[in-house]
Amino acid sequence: MDDIESEADVDLAKRLSLGEERALGVLIRRYQEPLARYVRRRCYTCRSEIEDILQDVFLRVFSHIREFDPGMSFSAWIYRIAHNQMVSRIRKTTVRAGLEPFDDNLIPSSLFRTDGPTEMAELTRHLHAIQERMPAKLRDVFVLRFLEEKDYGEIGDILKENGNTVATRIRRAREFVADEAQKLGLNLILEDS
Repeated sequence: MDDIESEADVDLAKRLSLGEERALGVLIRRYQEPLARYVRRRCYTCRSEIEDILQDVFLRVFSHIREFDPGMSFSAWIYRIAHNQMVSRIRKTTVRAGLEPFDDNLIPSSLFRTDGPTEMAELTRHLHAIQERMPAKLRDVFVLRFLEEKDYGEIGDILKENGNTVATRIRRAREFVADEAQKLGLNLILEDS
């Protein structure tokens, strides 16, 4: 029996490029929640449009699957498509009204710690405020590295940046967060192994 559910992403992409549409269903099930989480973390003004963004992402995967380079990580490729969809939505949105509260469960506690008795909910609120002040290019790498836990190479593939640029932006994002946290009276430590 054919167990398509356990196949690697690159094999599913190949099946899809050959017209096997059920491979798309597997990829959707595999990536729907991680991509929705990424959109929630990165694009606060897009939160009410997550389903539309994801639908656009998966339509683009379906229609552009032949452009996928099997030498690249499929995860990076699909995150790149999601990133581009968010950028398009952000450009269309000129007024940032009615932001929803930041979800506490969107911060992986293993990467963030403080030297003080800060509650995770409080840390999350502060981090959300810091992210809002962060320049977009730093926010992109911050979300991908510290919230999505992507490695430097994959971040480079997603953002189409070289490794040195990614490393520099991650360092600057970490410094930005530390400086802003210190202004708020927090001694925030970002783990980056």
